[in-house]
Amino acid sequence: MEKTFEAKSVEECLETACKEFQAKKEELDFSVVQEPSKGFLGIGSKNAIVKVSLNDTFNVRQIKEFLEKLIGFYNQKVEINVDIVKEMLSYSVRIKSDSPLSNLIGKHGHTMEAIEHILSVYINKINDHRISVKVDINDYRTRRENFVKQIVTESIKKIESGRTKRISLEPMNIHERKIAHEILSQYPNIKAYSVGNEPYRHIIIESSKVKISK
Repeated sequence: MEKTFEAKSVEECLETACKEFQAKKEELDFSVVQEPSKGFLGIGSKNAIVKVSLNDTFNVRQIKEFLEKLIGFYNQKVEINVDIVKEMLSYSVRIKSDSPLSNLIGKHGHTMEAIEHILSVYINKINDHRISVKVDINDYRTRRENFVKQIVTESIKKIESGRTKRISLEPMNIHERKIAHEILSQYPNIKAYSVGNEPYRHIIIESSKVKISK
């Protein structure tokens, strides 16, 4: 988000930008296009012209404040950390607490996904370009990703050893299925496809020698 401001001084330009963007001064990046000049006896005077844009500090604060208010309804004490994955484009949010936070995670992580969705809608509304936000609560997403990798690897070994020809994995969300398919795509002797409707959509893994019947 970039905008040009004109005023009698650079400071006035920045003050106006803070009010318009609802941002703090340290959350602005700016460049002076034109320095102010008083001219001679008031003749030929020039205003300051400044190009101003928001920086990551603005989005990090907005993310934290939004989540603090949202999680406040759950009466949970949490620590919120926001990492910048890609400047002004992508952020990783880690919410941690000594308590399990199961009510924030929800069954199969559905509540966490809802929080991520609401946060994404909010942060995109106050920016003029697409922002990606990922939320993890008490490392649930990380643990799930490791679990998916483990069960997929074990399933591949079972099929390759001939112990079974077909395995149906438990329901996974779209992110987890993507991880599974990325691993499975590396094995030409394995076929995999997703069946069912959300939130029960799951992956079938089988030997490529088995005819697929959907």
